[in-house]
Amino acid sequence: MSIEKVVVAGGGVLGSQIAYQSAFCGFDVTVWLRSEGSIERTL
Repeated sequence: MSIEKVVVAGGGVLGSQIAYQSAFCGFDVTVWLRSEGSIERTL
């Protein structure tokens, strides 16, 4: 079994870094956020 996709719950300081590092390592990353405001801050 190999991991190909990663889902990160939250795009705050920790979540965005986990997403960044996972994407940098070649994983397909999805970030789940709670609100529209969270999306703007994460970008």
